[in-house]
Amino acid sequence: MAVKRRGVPAADPPAAKRACRQEEEFNGTRFKALLRDPATAVKGLETFISVAKTLPSPDIYDVVEGYIKISMECAEIFKLMDGERKPESEMLLIFQALEAILLRTASDLSHFSAVGMNIVKKLIHSYMRLVYAALYSENHRMSRVCLTLLSAMVAQGPDSARDVYSHFDFNNKFLPGLLKKRCKKGRTDVRMAYIQFALSFLIAGDNAILAQVLELKDFIPDILRSEIKEDKVSTVNLLLSTLRTKVVQNKAITKTQKVRFFTAEVLIHIASLYRWNGITDVSSGDLKVTQGSEEVGKMMVRELVHNFLMDLCCSLKHGITFYDPSLGTSGKGGNVVLLHFLLGLKTATEDELVADLMMNILKVCPDLLNRYFKETRYSFVPRLKSAWMDNMKLLRKIYEAQPEISSSFKTSEFIPLPRLLSMVMVTTVPAVCNKIMFTQGLNLPSTVVKHSILSLVSMILKRALKNIEYCLNEETWQKSEIYTLSVMQEFVQLYREAISKLLPDMNNLVAVWQSFLKQGREHHSGQEEKREGDAPTVKAVTETAEVAEQHGSDDAETLFLKAALLQVICLYQKVVPHLVARSNFDFSKLLKGIVTEKGLREEVPPVLQHHILKVALELPANKFAWFRVQDVSETEKVSGEKSVFYLLMKMFVTSNHSHLKISTKKLIIKVLRDSGVFEYTWKELAVWLEHLDNTKEDKKEAVIQFLERILLKLVTNPYPYTDKAADLVQEASMLQVNMLKQDSDNVSIPISHIDDVLDMVDVLIEGSDDLDEEIGFTLNEDMVIQTFPFSAVVPAALEARNMLLLQTENGTGAHIVEYLVAVFTDLLHSQREPLALCLMFQLYDKDLQSLKVSKYPQLYRFNQYYKLWIPQQSQEPVFKKPKGVCKEPTVALDSVFTTLLREAYERGSNTLLEDDIQAKLRDLASQLPPEQLLLGVKHVLLYLKSTVENFGNLSKTFGPRLIDLYVDLLNSCLCRGNQIELNNQQKREEQRAESGLFMDEESLITEESSNDKTLEDTLMLIFRHPTLESWFLALEQRSLPQSALNPVAVKLLSAHLNSGLLQLLKTGAPMLQSMDHKHVLSKYFEAITKSVLKELQAEGKDRSQVSAKKSHQLEALEELHIYMAAAQLKEITLTMLRLPEMSLTTRESEKSLKKGKQLSFYGHILVQLLTESYQRQPQQGELLLSTEHIKALGILMSASASKDLETVFLQALHSEPVLAHAVSVEVQVHCLNQRSETSLAIVCMLIKHCRTHLLQFEMWCLSNATGKYLKKNMERFLPLINVYLQCRDQYDFTRPSAVVSAVTPVLRKALWKELCTVLQDTETSHETTVKLQVLSKLLPSSGSKGLRNLIDQLPAALEKAENNESWTVADAISRVLENSEELHSWRRCLLSACMKGLIVMYNSSKDESKQEIERPMLLRLEELLHLVGEVDPDDWYNLVKTGLKYRYRDEAFLKVLNLAIQLLYKKESSLSQSLVKLSKLHMMVTQHSLFLSTILRSREEDGTNIQTREALVDILLTVVELSPSLCESSHLAVLLGSYGATLSTVDQKVLLLLRLYEKNEQSLINSRILLWGPAAVEHHKTCKSLGKSLWQQPSGEEILCLLDREKMMKTILSFPQHRRLLSSQEVQEALYKDESVKNLGDFYDPCFLLQLFSELTRPECVVACHKFVEVNALGLTVAALSSYDCNMRAAAYFVLASFRSHLEGARFREQSQLLYLLDAVQNGIRQPNLRFTFSLTLYIARVAQQILKPEEHMYIKINRFLLSHQYLDLRKVPGFFQLFYSFDFEYKTEREWILRFLGEGLRDKHCYELYDYQRIFQVILSFFNSPLCDEGSQSRILEILQNAACVTRAAYELIQGHSLLTWIVHILEKRFLENKMINKIVSLLHTLWLTNLGGKREIKNQSQENRKFLPIQLVNEFLYVLITLIKHIRTNLDVAKLTQFFSTLNSVLEYRAIVVEAFKEMSRFTVNDSTLSNKEILLLLHKWSVIKKDLQLQEDVQTLAQKYQIKELLKFCTKKILWSI
Repeated sequence: MAVKRRGVPAADPPAAKRACRQEEEFNGTRFKALLRDPATAVKGLETFISVAKTLPSPDIYDVVEGYIKISMECAEIFKLMDGERKPESEMLLIFQALEAILLRTASDLSHFSAVGMNIVKKLIHSYMRLVYAALYSENHRMSRVCLTLLSAMVAQGPDSARDVYSHFDFNNKFLPGLLKKRCKKGRTDVRMAYIQFALSFLIAGDNAILAQVLELKDFIPDILRSEIKEDKVSTVNLLLSTLRTKVVQNKAITKTQKVRFFTAEVLIHIASLYRWNGITDVSSGDLKVTQGSEEVGKMMVRELVHNFLMDLCCSLKHGITFYDPSLGTSGKGGNVVLLHFLLGLKTATEDELVADLMMNILKVCPDLLNRYFKETRYSFVPRLKSAWMDNMKLLRKIYEAQPEISSSFKTSEFIPLPRLLSMVMVTTVPAVCNKIMFTQGLNLPSTVVKHSILSLVSMILKRALKNIEYCLNEETWQKSEIYTLSVMQEFVQLYREAISKLLPDMNNLVAVWQSFLKQGREHHSGQEEKREGDAPTVKAVTETAEVAEQHGSDDAETLFLKAALLQVICLYQKVVPHLVARSNFDFSKLLKGIVTEKGLREEVPPVLQHHILKVALELPANKFAWFRVQDVSETEKVSGEKSVFYLLMKMFVTSNHSHLKISTKKLIIKVLRDSGVFEYTWKELAVWLEHLDNTKEDKKEAVIQFLERILLKLVTNPYPYTDKAADLVQEASMLQVNMLKQDSDNVSIPISHIDDVLDMVDVLIEGSDDLDEEIGFTLNEDMVIQTFPFSAVVPAALEARNMLLLQTENGTGAHIVEYLVAVFTDLLHSQREPLALCLMFQLYDKDLQSLKVSKYPQLYRFNQYYKLWIPQQSQEPVFKKPKGVCKEPTVALDSVFTTLLREAYERGSNTLLEDDIQAKLRDLASQLPPEQLLLGVKHVLLYLKSTVENFGNLSKTFGPRLIDLYVDLLNSCLCRGNQIELNNQQKREEQRAESGLFMDEESLITEESSNDKTLEDTLMLIFRHPTLESWFLALEQRSLPQSALNPVAVKLLSAHLNSGLLQLLKTGAPMLQSMDHKHVLSKYFEAITKSVLKELQAEGKDRSQVSAKKSHQLEALEELHIYMAAAQLKEITLTMLRLPEMSLTTRESEKSLKKGKQLSFYGHILVQLLTESYQRQPQQGELLLSTEHIKALGILMSASASKDLETVFLQALHSEPVLAHAVSVEVQVHCLNQRSETSLAIVCMLIKHCRTHLLQFEMWCLSNATGKYLKKNMERFLPLINVYLQCRDQYDFTRPSAVVSAVTPVLRKALWKELCTVLQDTETSHETTVKLQVLSKLLPSSGSKGLRNLIDQLPAALEKAENNESWTVADAISRVLENSEELHSWRRCLLSACMKGLIVMYNSSKDESKQEIERPMLLRLEELLHLVGEVDPDDWYNLVKTGLKYRYRDEAFLKVLNLAIQLLYKKESSLSQSLVKLSKLHMMVTQHSLFLSTILRSREEDGTNIQTREALVDILLTVVELSPSLCESSHLAVLLGSYGATLSTVDQKVLLLLRLYEKNEQSLINSRILLWGPAAVEHHKTCKSLGKSLWQQPSGEEILCLLDREKMMKTILSFPQHRRLLSSQEVQEALYKDESVKNLGDFYDPCFLLQLFSELTRPECVVACHKFVEVNALGLTVAALSSYDCNMRAAAYFVLASFRSHLEGARFREQSQLLYLLDAVQNGIRQPNLRFTFSLTLYIARVAQQILKPEEHMYIKINRFLLSHQYLDLRKVPGFFQLFYSFDFEYKTEREWILRFLGEGLRDKHCYELYDYQRIFQVILSFFNSPLCDEGSQSRILEILQNAACVTRAAYELIQGHSLLTWIVHILEKRFLENKMINKIVSLLHTLWLTNLGGKREIKNQSQENRKFLPIQLVNEFLYVLITLIKHIRTNLDVAKLTQFFSTLNSVLEYRAIVVEAFKEMSRFTVNDSTLSNKEILLLLHKWSVIKKDLQLQEDVQTLAQKYQIKELLKFCTKKILWSI
C-alpha cells in the first residue's frame, strides 16, 4: 500500500482519470454542450457559476471568456428561459450565470462589452417579465439574485444604465418593500442587494442618468428612510461614500438638483446615523480604542456621517448651501432645507458631533441664525435645569464659531447703515437674547444660572468690542471706497445703542453684587445668634468681620461668578459706556471687603482683586467716591473715618502680588489724575508711591495717613498750593533773568507773560480741554516741563510737614521727614530747571528755623544739598550746622547708583573723579533696575546741566573730565535700557498670555512689560534735553547758547560735549530707528547738516582756512549719515560735489606724487555718501546730478579708485545718459587703465552716448601700444569693443573718416587670430557669445584670405555649435557676399549645416531641454529653405528621421516640417524625385508610436496637446494634398477619433482632411462610420476584436447621445452665420474665424452636424425624435436657417423636411405639439431657401425645448401662443407684448424669459430691425426707469442694449433716434449705483463708442476731402457722459472695467482733438475748443489718485479744492461717499 501511495498517478483507476480529465476540460465548448442538453444544463450552470466565482485566476482556465468567444449572443442560456415557467432553483442558476458574465464584461473583459450590452438588451426587451417575477418573489434569495443581476446589467456602462433606467418600473408599489427584507445576522440580504442596485446607477451611469435617478421621488430616499441606522458598517460606508463622490462632489450636478434630492427629511434620516446601532463587519486600523467591536463601529459610522454631512451642508462649493450676503435680513427664504434640517436635529445638546455640525452649518449660513433661534424648540428662558444649561452651552458654541468681525464689513457694495446694523447684529446678539431674558436670569437665586447669563453677556460684549475696534480703525477705512471713518463712527453709535437695548441695566448687575453682600451678612448674623453672653466688644469685632470675610469665604462657584460680573462691568464701559454713565451707583463699594484698614485681605483670591482693579481702571473716576468715607460699621466710625482712597493706598502697600501692586499703583495715579490737579504733573505721583512702598513696615501706616491727608486736602482745595507753585516758578524765572542780565522778552520760558499762564491753573483743575483755545496755542512737552516743573503736592506736603514738626517736638515725625526727604531728593533729581523747586524748599524750611535740627539731621543735609542749585545771592540761612554732622562720612561704594552719585557730587569734583568712584558708578549704571533707570538718567542729566552752566568755575582739568564722566554714564544707562527691552521681548515671546478670567502672576507681569516704554522714555529724556540739543555743534553753527564762558572755555566745553554726544548718538540712533522714532534726533541731524554746509561753503571759498584735521561735524556725518533723511544727504552730497578738485583730492608726500592724486577726507566722506545713497530704498529718491556734479564725480573716481564709486558713476550714467557729455576724457583714460568690469562698462556708456568719447576711444585704439595691450587683455576688453563696433557708425560725419576707417584694421589685427579660435570651442558661455559678435563685425572683404578660411571653418562649427551667436557670423558673411556669385553656394552650405546641427541637437538632447536654442534654429531653417529651395536628400532624410524620433510632439519642428514638405515636394519640382518618398514619409508619421496618443482626443480634453495635434494634422493635410493616393479607408477611424466636431482650428482641419478622403473615394457614409472622438475609437476597437459581422452599427439615438445638450445650446446662441458649408480649396481661406469668440472649441461645427443629421434622418433610418429635440439637434438645424450661406440653409431645410416626416410617425407625449410648431414655421415661409432672422430661429429652438418641460410655467404660455397662431409671423417677435405686459402671478418669470430671449437673439442688423419695427427699444428704455422694473430686469435690458451696441446701425440709431446717451446720463444722476450696474454701463459706453467709431480712427493719412468724421456733437455727448460717469468710479470696480473706462475716455479725447484740428484745417467753425474744465480735470485726478492709492496726489488735489472752494470736489475729498441714510 505504501508503494502504491507513493506512486499514486500510476495506480489511479481509469474512472478517476476520466473524471479528472473532464473536470479539467470544463471550457467554453464543454459548457455550451452541457447547456444544449436539458439534462445536463443545471449541472453545467452550477459548474460554470462555481468556476466563475474564482475567476480571473492565472491557474484556472477562463471559462467565461471561452464561452462568450464562441457564443456572443449567449443564446444557450437565454434558451433555458424560453418556454414554460422554470422552477426557481433553475432561474437562480440562470440569473447567476448571466450575472457572472456581466460582471466580467464590465471589468477585465471590457473588450467584450458588446456581449454584455447584448445580454442587457435581451433581458430588457424579452425577459423583463421573468425579472419582475423573480424580483418580487417571496423567496428572499431569488429577489437578492435578481437585484444583483440588475446591478450587473447597469454596471456595463452609461448606455446600459440608460436602458435599464428607461425600462425598469420604479413606481411599482412592491419595490420599497424589498428594503425591509434584511438579515439581522449581518449576512448579504435583499436590502443590501437593493442598495447595490440603486448605487450602480450612480457609479456606472453618466451625469444625465445620474440626474434622472436623483429626480426619482423615492428610489434612493427610501433606503435612507428605512432604518438605515441598523445597517452594517460596510453598507453605510458604501452608501455615504458613493453619494459623496457621485452626487455631492460632482460638478455636473447643480446645487438645485442636490437641494431637491437632499430634502430636510432625507438629511434627518442620514443624521440618524449618529445614533447607529447596527452590525460591525469591518475593522479600522487607525481607530485605537479599547472598547468592543460595537464601539469601534459606532465611532466609524459617526465619523463617516459627520464628514458626509459636513461636506454636504457646510461647503459652498459642493454642498447645498447658498450664501446670503444680507445674512437673512433681506427677507428672502434661502436655505430652507437646511433650516428645517437644523430644526430636526434634536440631539445637538447631547451629542458633540451633532453640535459641531450645527455650529458649522450656521457658520457657513449665518442667515439662518435668527430664523433658527426663533423657530427652535430649545427653550432659553432662564431656569435651574440641566436642559437649560445645555441649551445655553450650545448657544455659546454656535456664536463663538462665528467670525469675530462681521463679514458684512467686507462687502464690495454700499449698504445703508440701518441695514448694515441689522446684519452685524445677526452675528453679535442671538435672537433669543433680550433684556427681559437677561434680567430674569440675573434675578434667579441660582449661582450657576447667573454665571451662564453673565458668560453669555460677556461673549456678546467681546464680539461687539471686536466689531467696534474694527470700525474705529482709521487705517482700515482710509483704504476703503465704500465707507469713511466718520460714517463708521456714526455706525458705532447706532451699534452701541442697539446692543444697549438688549442688555440688562447696570443696576441689575450691581444688584447681583449686592446680593452676595446680603447673603454674607445673613450668614454671619446666623452665627452671631449662637454666640450668647459675649461682651459688646466681641460683637463689634464680629460686625467688622462681616465685611472682611465676605470675599474670603466664597466657594468656587461664587468666585467664578464675581469674576465674571466684574469682567462684564469692564466690557460695559468699553462697549456701552452710556449705560455705565446712567448708573448712579458708587462703584467704590466694590472694594468693600477686599481691603480694610489693616491692608489687603489674604483670604480674598488674587483673581478677584485683579478684576476689581480692572473695573476701577476702566470706569470713569466720577463713578467712584474715592475721597468720601466708605459705608462702614459703627465701631469703625468711633475709631476714625477712613476714605476709599486710604483703603486703596493700604491695598497698594500690603499687596504681596506684584501684578496687583502694579495695577493698584496705576489706579491711584488715575484717580488723582482724573481729579484735575495733576493734569501735567501726574508722572510725579509714581515717585511718591514708590517711596511709600519702600518705607519700613512699621512706619507705613503713619506715612499713608500723612499722604492721604495732604492729598485729600489738595484735591478738595487745590488753589492755594497751585498758586504757591506758580509764584515760585515765576520767581525762579525772574531770578534767572537777572542772573543772565537779559531783558524779560528774551527769557527762555515757554510763554512771555508767565503770570497769565499760571492763572490758567484753575482751568486745568476743572478740565484742560479748552486750554489751547483760550491761550491760543498748544502746550508742547517742553512748555509743560518748564511751566509745571513739579506738582502742587510739594507745597502741600511741605506745609503739612511743618505743621507736624512744629506741633510735636519729641522727634515723632522723623519717619515722615525721612520719607519726604527721599521723595524730594528724587524730585530734585528729576527737574530740568531745579531752581523753582529749591526755592520752594528754602521757603518752607525758613518756617522751621525754631526747630531743633539735631533731631532731624536729614533736614539739614537736604538743605545743604539743594542749596547747590540756588544762586549765592538768593540763599538764606535756615538751619544751623548741628554738632553731629561735623565730619562727612566716607562714600559707601556698595550703595545704589543715585545715592552714590549724590554723595560723591556733594563732596565735589575731586571725589567724583576718583577712579574707584567712577568705576563703581559705571558698574552700577550698567545694572540699574528698570524702575530706577529713568530717575538715574534724569539725575545724571541734572548734574550734566549744572556742570555745563558752572563750567567756567571749574578747572581745565576737572571740567572736561566731569563732562566725559556724565556722558559716559548716560551711555551706560542707554545700554542698560536696551538690555531691559530685549529681556522683556524675550519674555513676551516665551510666554504669550491668554485672555480669560484667570491668569497667572507671571503672565500678568509679562503683559505689563509689553506696555513698558522705559527705553523710549530714556531716549526721549536724553536727546530732547535742551542742554544737549543746544550745545551740539553750537560752536560750528555759530549759534552758542547764552552763557558767561570765555572763548577758550566755550571751545573746550563744545569739543568734549560734541565728542560725548556723538558717542551717545551712535548708541541711541539704532534703538530709535528700530522704534521708528528717528524724529527725536531731527535737531541733531539739522545741526550736522547746517554745520557741514557751512564748512563746505567756507572750504569752497578759501581752501587755506580749513584745518587738515577732520572736524566734529564731519565725524558726526560719517557716523550718522545712515540715519539721516535723504533730503539732507542730498543737499550735503550735491554741495560736496561742487567743491573744487583741490578740496576733494590731496598730495601728502613725494611717494604719493608718484602714485598720483589721493582722496582727502572730504573725498572719502563723499564716496561713502554716494555709494550708500544708491543702496537706499527707491522711495528715498536718487540724486539729481548736474554736469558740474558729474565732473566732480569723475574727479573723485579718478582719485579714489573706489569700486563702489565706479558703481555709483555707472548708475548715474544709466539714469541720465546725457551726462556723458559732461565727463572729461581723463575719466575714460582712467577707466581704460583700471580695466575692471565696472570701469569698462563706464567707457561703454560714454562711447555709446557721446561722440567726443567715441573719438577719444578711437584715438586710444590707434595709439602705438594699444594693439599689444588689447591682445594681452582681450577677455576684459571684448565687451567694450563689442559696444564700440555696434555704435561706430553713429555720428560718423562728426569724426574724421580716416580715424574711423583706421580703427577696424587695428582691432582686426589684434584680435582676429584669437577670435577665430572661438569656432573650435564646444562649450557655450557669455564670453563665447561676445567673441562671436565681435568676430561678425570685424570681417574682412570678400576676397581676403581670412574670410576664405573662415568660410571653410564655419559650417563645421555650425554643425556642432549650440550657440546661436555662431549664426551671427554666418549672417555677417552673407552680408559680405551679398553681391557675390558665391552667395547661393554659401547659403546651401548654411542650410546643410543647419540641418546637421539640428540632427546633432536632437541626438544629444532627447528630452527637449534646449528649446531656447532649437526654436531659432528652426526659424533659420525655414528662412534658408525659402531662400535655397533645395536640400541634400541624405540630410533631409536624417533630419526627418531624427526629428520624428525625438521631437514628435514638438510643435515648432512639426510646423517647419510641414513647410519644408510644401516647398520641397511641389509637383513641378524635380527635386522631389530624389527625396524620400511621400508615402514613406506619411508612413513615418502615421506609424510612429506616439501618433495615436498625440492625434486622438481623450475624453477629458485638457488642451495641452492641441497645438501639437494641429501641427500633425497640417502635415497630413499637406501630404494628402500632394499625394491623394495615400488615402485609405483604414485611416478614417483614426481621423474620426481625433475629431471633436467643434469649430476649433484643429477640428476644422480634420474635417477638411476627411473631405479630401471623400474626394478620393473614401467616404464615411459608405463605411457607415458616424461616430467621432473617443466613441469612434471604442467602436473601432470593438469591430477589430469581434469582427464586423458580430457588431451592430450604432443606432441614431446612441449617436445623438454623443452631443452635449449645453454645448449645442451654446452653438445655437453663437451660431456661425458666416460659416460656409462648402468651403474653398485653400486651407486658410476655408477656416472659419470669429474674433468676438474666445474659444471656438466650445461650439459645434454645423458643417459636420448638418451632414450628420441628414444621414441620420434618411427615410430608412429609425430616428429617436424625442432625443433629437432633447439634445438641441432640432434647435441647431433651425438656427442654420439664419446662416448667410445659401448651401447651409438648404441643408438645414432638407434636414427639417426629413425630420418632419419621421416626426409624423413617432409616438411620444410631445409629438403633436412639436409637429404643430414645425407646421407653424413652415406656414410662415413665403419663398424657397428663405433666410430667417436669427432672433426667430432662437425663438423656435427655445420653444422646442420648452415643449419638453411641461412642469414649467412657460410651457402653458408658449403652447397657448402657438395654438392661437396658424403660422409664425417672420416680421415680429412672437408673443413679446403678451409676455412683457403679462398680468399673471408669474409675470416676473414671463418678463424675464422674454427679456433674456431678446438679449440672446440680437446678433445683427436684421435682428435690430425686427425689434425696432415693433418699437421694442422704446418699451424697454421707458420701462427701465419705472418703479416696477426690478434689478434683474434692469440687468437684462442693459444686456440687450450691450448686444445692440455691437451692431453698427443699432449703435448709431439708438443714440440719434432713442437718445440713448441722455438715457444713460439720467441713470448716472442717481446718488449711488451698484458695481454691477456701473460695470454694465461702462461696457455699454465702450461698445457704443467703438462701434460708432468703426474705421474712422485711422484717418491721419487720408486727404481732407476723403475724411469722414463723427458729428462733433456726438463726440461731445460721449465726453459728457464719461465725465458724468467719473463720479461713480471706485477702487472696488472690476479692473477690466476700469481699463475699459479709461481707454474709452482716452479714445474720445484723442478723437475729439483730431476732429477739432481737422475742422480748423478746413476753416470750419467750432464753438468750444476746450475739452475739459479745470474742475473736471481735478476730479479725474482725484479719482485716479484714489485708484492708484497715491496719497500725495490726493493731498495736492484736496489742497487745490480747498483753495478755490470747489464744492463738488470737496465732497469727494472729505467724504469718499456721501449717501444719506
